[in-house]
Amino acid sequence: MTKGKAESDKDKSKRKLALQKRYSMRITIAKQGREAFLAKDYISATRKYNEYLGILAELNDAEDIYKISPSMFDNKKEVTEMLLISHVFWEVARINEMTPKLQKNFQKALSQFVKFTINQPYQVLNAEMLRKYIKKNKNVSRQLPMLNDALQQIFVQSKKCYVATMCFGDNHEFTQVLRQFKAILNRSPSGIRFIDLYYRSSSKFVGYCEKNQFLRIFSLILIKPLLSLFAKTLQLSIFR
Repeated sequence: MTKGKAESDKDKSKRKLALQKRYSMRITIAKQGREAFLAKDYISATRKYNEYLGILAELNDAEDIYKISPSMFDNKKEVTEMLLISHVFWEVARINEMTPKLQKNFQKALSQFVKFTINQPYQVLNAEMLRKYIKKNKNVSRQLPMLNDALQQIFVQSKKCYVATMCFGDNHEFTQVLRQFKAILNRSPSGIRFIDLYYRSSSKFVGYCEKNQFLRIFSLILIKPLLSLFAKTLQLSIFR
């Protein structure tokens, strides 16, 4: 082994150890960012949040923090981390929303929030958080169209159909038909409001069914035939 090669390997080893040490501190760093955000110290919050996201980017060989993707994580084993990432991007977006010169960063952070929300177990939680923010700031936010579009994208791109999945399974023909129907509803404001209400209520309902076997069986007996009839009607009248 040449001297140059040995030094190169030594440098790599040092960098790896340094990254491991920083990785072990990442949650603390994210918490520090959150504390600064709540204290309205947005400069410190941005620095800490960028540090946290930078550690994850380096660990996953991403070019920068906006190249981190959900595919880099296990959404079963690392769901808590993914939820944290989504909320960090959300708060980064909110910080950048306040400054006209930082609109590109606002757009990129909001896009990352959407990516780390769609089809995740906490999708309803994040969508509701965004919906409430839009409602609260509808008269003051200059980015309202972009925020509304982000909320719509969560619904449009989501593959979740809670009740249909519970009744038929994720890949059943009727589940696919109902997803197509959802895409049609997404074309109108009233349809979007209906989907928003559906996601908020159906996720809770399915959650109750998962905890109560009797309720699940009763629901399947009652709802499945009606949902089957509705899906067949859609096939004949809309998707034939």
